[in-house]
Amino acid sequence: MFEKSLTDLIRGIRANKKNEQKYITACLQEIRNEVKSNDLDIKSTAIAKLAYLQMLGYDMSWASFHIDLASQTVVDIGIALNGLSHIVTPDLARDLSPDLVSMLNHSRPYIRKKVILVLYKIFLKYPEALRLSFPRLKEKLEDPDPSVVSAVVSVVCELARKNPKNYLSLAPQLFKILTTSSNNWMLIKIIKLFASLTPLEPRLIKKLLPPLTSLIQTTPAMSLLYECIYTVITGGFLEAAGESGNALAATCTNKLRKFLEDPDQNLKYVGLLAMGRLLATHPRLIAEHKDLILECIDDEDISIRIRALDLVVGMVNRKNIVDIVKKLITHIMPKKAESISLHDPSTIFDPVYRMDIINRIIFMCSQNHYHYLNDFEWYITVLVDITYSAGVNVGELLTNQLMDVSVRVKSVREFSVKQMYNLLQDKHFLETAKRRDSNINVLSAAAWICGEYCNYLDDIPLTLECLLLPQVTNLPVKVQTAYVHSVIKIYAYWTTELTSQWDAEIQREFVKVTQVMYEKMDMFTHNADLEVQERAHDVKSLFKIILDATSDPTVDDVPLVLRGLPDLFFIYELNPVAPKAQSKVPVPEGLDLDAWINDPLPDLVQDYESDASLDDSFRYEKVNKTSKKKKSKAKDDYSSEDEAEKERRRIARREARKNDPYYIMADNKKGSRSVDFDKELDSIPVVELNIEEINARASNLKKTKKSKRSKGQKAPLKIPVYAEEEMPEDAAQSEEEKEETEGRKRQTPKTILYTKKSARDIFENGEEAGLNSVDLSTPLGEDEKFQQVKAYLSPEELRIQEEAKYRNERRELRALQKKNKEVSGSKKLGKTTKKGVETEETTDKKKKKKKSTRKSKAKTQEELDTQNLAKEEFVPIDDGVREALVDGQEEAKRLKEIEVLKTDYVRLTSTLRMESDNSPIIAIQLKIQNLNDEKMLPKLHMEFAQSFDLKLVENDVPTNIAYATETFELQVNESVECIAHFEVLCDIRQGLCLRGDLFYDIEESSALNQHPFEIPIPASLFLNNKEPMDPADFATLLAEHGDKFEYHENVSIDVTLPSDTSFIEEVLIKSLNKITAISGLTVVEVVPGAASLYGKSVQGNQVAGLLKYTLQVEAEPKLAILSIDLKSTDEGLLGGLVHELTDIKMD
Repeated sequence: MFEKSLTDLIRGIRANKKNEQKYITACLQEIRNEVKSNDLDIKSTAIAKLAYLQMLGYDMSWASFHIDLASQTVVDIGIALNGLSHIVTPDLARDLSPDLVSMLNHSRPYIRKKVILVLYKIFLKYPEALRLSFPRLKEKLEDPDPSVVSAVVSVVCELARKNPKNYLSLAPQLFKILTTSSNNWMLIKIIKLFASLTPLEPRLIKKLLPPLTSLIQTTPAMSLLYECIYTVITGGFLEAAGESGNALAATCTNKLRKFLEDPDQNLKYVGLLAMGRLLATHPRLIAEHKDLILECIDDEDISIRIRALDLVVGMVNRKNIVDIVKKLITHIMPKKAESISLHDPSTIFDPVYRMDIINRIIFMCSQNHYHYLNDFEWYITVLVDITYSAGVNVGELLTNQLMDVSVRVKSVREFSVKQMYNLLQDKHFLETAKRRDSNINVLSAAAWICGEYCNYLDDIPLTLECLLLPQVTNLPVKVQTAYVHSVIKIYAYWTTELTSQWDAEIQREFVKVTQVMYEKMDMFTHNADLEVQERAHDVKSLFKIILDATSDPTVDDVPLVLRGLPDLFFIYELNPVAPKAQSKVPVPEGLDLDAWINDPLPDLVQDYESDASLDDSFRYEKVNKTSKKKKSKAKDDYSSEDEAEKERRRIARREARKNDPYYIMADNKKGSRSVDFDKELDSIPVVELNIEEINARASNLKKTKKSKRSKGQKAPLKIPVYAEEEMPEDAAQSEEEKEETEGRKRQTPKTILYTKKSARDIFENGEEAGLNSVDLSTPLGEDEKFQQVKAYLSPEELRIQEEAKYRNERRELRALQKKNKEVSGSKKLGKTTKKGVETEETTDKKKKKKKSTRKSKAKTQEELDTQNLAKEEFVPIDDGVREALVDGQEEAKRLKEIEVLKTDYVRLTSTLRMESDNSPIIAIQLKIQNLNDEKMLPKLHMEFAQSFDLKLVENDVPTNIAYATETFELQVNESVECIAHFEVLCDIRQGLCLRGDLFYDIEESSALNQHPFEIPIPASLFLNNKEPMDPADFATLLAEHGDKFEYHENVSIDVTLPSDTSFIEEVLIKSLNKITAISGLTVVEVVPGAASLYGKSVQGNQVAGLLKYTLQVEAEPKLAILSIDLKSTDEGLLGGLVHELTDIKMD
């Protein structure tokens, strides 16, 4: 009952400062007796005191902390190892790893197994132990106990996940276990390990192929079977098997079919996963199981459904694409399902799922340039159906598809125009413009297609009426822009039909229609978007010109303006551009891309000559005029043309190019190149394609084949007519490209898998980074051993060691100062002989005096050195000023959040920082918060105004924060952070700011909320204050380049001081702190009452300043006048800093 507690021990140590060692020795003797007590309270108190003395630095190794690891009881050792695996730290791992490695030879297999498993935790905290203990760990693979071998295999598999190359040396032993062991769990681990080793050592594949094939054919364990199949598929075994690879793949797919037929959802999922890996190499084998895969699409489990969709997308072909798309359409339009749907309604109407289905449908149909599509009219119908029933906003995707198909496939344009016309006149569809899931953007494609191919329109006036409905003003800006442009295009084509039958009655009706359209253009001219306004004013001006030309009833002839109007829009046909068109643009004659435009500067000539060896890889090749080959034989099915017809087409083509504002004509005086090119074009026969004759000819050819066809086969579909891809003038195809093109025609299209952006690895562990850097391939060196445990130094020993280190540093510093003085003294020696003689005489006279005072100087030498060192290190400063400026710098580095906008529903704040120290790119981090407690804010996004000062740029560095240009959906009281990067295009100046608009919808409200905002950008943001300026360099800068600091400003700030003089210093420090924080300038040097400042912007402009303060304590009220004198090399930067300092309000 009289034992000391931990508190008593601490108090005793503090009370015995002079006899601390003696007191602790006595306490240790008491603790030795206390730990042997049977009372747990006394024992725990004794351990607490031991821990405290250990932290003070005293050696407590006598307490035998490893008693449990050295216990004779197996249970005690097992409990200690289990606890160690949970509490291990880097220090514990380093200290205990030798003991654990020695325990690998324990007589009990239970202990050996436990130690091997704990070693994995040790390796994570102390990676060096892996290299030191790996030979011993490798020996345990041949342990007689199977549980120990299983533990080693588990640890090696975990270690090899990130760096399998280290464990190639274990392949013989692992292969022996694979062929002899019957433990399925261990076999699974070994097969997983071999799957990661085979890419590094391909020779393992031939060795592993027989046992894996045997396991696939014989094992009844589904888990082992799946692992064998997955390893064969992903490890390159099918390619290495040669001719038997297809048979092995067929065996794998047949075994995987059992997985799909099993009612267990987990087996079904992994079966689909393995089939997905096999799909890239053997799509035909997967297609044989189409019935089961399509059944999985209707599974209740959404994860199984997604895996089945991945397979369906990969096994699509010309024959089954229609059936597969119809099957997928039922998932977004359940009403079209033929039977009762098994889908879960929560997933059917899930926007993410519906979006995924639509993306897959479009991916299947559009891959390889619509290779699998025969009926494009059916595809246009599918896209229109999705437009009405998608349930999600995929308007942009549908718009691109409709326009691309209409441009590429000529034969579908007439049908496409009719479908688009139906969309334009659908008033119910127009009413969905404000809905979040509306695909109203498709109307931009509808308007463009009707305008571009208006010759297929049945009723042009009715189409114009649809484009000028009052509801059009509710459409998005992009759609309205397409509407305005399509109006004038359709109108221009309409005039060509009227000019052929022009009379007085038609003229009157034409003027009335034009007048109506002229007036209806007003609804576009008042639009908030500038592009819509510009196009509307242009179209309105054209209508005004036409009205002026046609209003006179006495003129019977067609006005010239009507005859020339169609040439503005239909001068040439719009065709798709070939993929390599840009690279095929020939180099004009007379242009030498290797010649200097101006004479190079002298310092660049050497660099140019050193890089001359690289010219061959980057030099343009000249076009070989004689390399063009003519076709040897033309087909008999095409009719030839006479020379007059060819000349007429040639002249028309040249005239079209001459009037084309987007076509750059080559300057060729001789004309030989253009003549050759025209001859090549004329050699292409132009005939009228008769689909019926082509089908009849194709059927006759097929009848001659020996293969039999079934009677119930459908008639062949219409062959789509594709638009010719455009290439630049004089573009010649090389021989390599011709061979590549022919090879693509002969080959079957490669299966393209539908993939999404990969997610983060959920098994990724940051602690494994150190293990990946350990190299196990080199043998251990003689100096590579486990570290021996060292006791902590006592406080007295630690103090003596620190004092000795400090004395050595002082001694080295004095020696360096003495050396510098000798060097500087030698420079002051006289150059003439007379001065040298005088110096020697003076030295001789002082020798005696030096001898007499040598002893006294020896005594005081150390004191003088100390004083000199103190003088050199001491700089007279004002501590208050230094503290204020340093704190101001730290506060300036912190990012400050500024409130930009606040409404009843939204609060927008921003934080500004520079992206880097050498580029004028600002990173603006925005935080948007939903302030409403009841309603969510769907479809929230921001748009930034275009400016000559700031430009929105993309950041290549990956980040976890969303980009500000994305669309967000904020739940109740939810907030989101996003970031935007802007490049500063102008010089830094006062008043620089970023403007934009915040748009958001409110739940259960059809109104669109728009709020403008401004984010001011201070000039101090551009100052780079990371590296301080040295005072000597600062003085040199002002002395040598002071004339560059031509702009000068002075700012004076009055600070009211309190009546109590004891608080004056506190107020002064606070004021100076605020000034340095706002200015962003770095402190160069501090002297009493003043400080020099410096700053350099990311654009290279510099600012130098002097901050002074004077106190007027006798005046009433008491004031402190802070004067900041600034000089800069740039007027705009200086003005911005002065503006910020002037606006400071002192509290």
